[in-house]
Amino acid sequence: EGKGYTPVSELMRAIILRAVEDLNCQGELRDDALAFFYAEEEEDDEYVFSFISICRYLGFNPQATRDAIVNCEHRISTRRRAA
Repeated sequence: EGKGYTPVSELMRAIILRAVEDLNCQGELRDDALAFFYAEEEEDDEYVFSFISICRYLGFNPQATRDAIVNCEHRISTRRRAA
């Protein structure tokens, strides 16, 4: 489960990409993105679209993924490439 391109996995990827875009902003958007990435497991474990739940569904380590996104030294491109 969680592998391949399904409507649910695409939605989850879009949520992560939106949060990455918001992380590159300032003010409330950035604050909300950081809150999304750093929400405690106990708080968000039940919510299917929490960062932790999305990572688990997609087969990613939530801590490693969060660290890679938040501590990235360059801007992460969120544009999709044509197939």
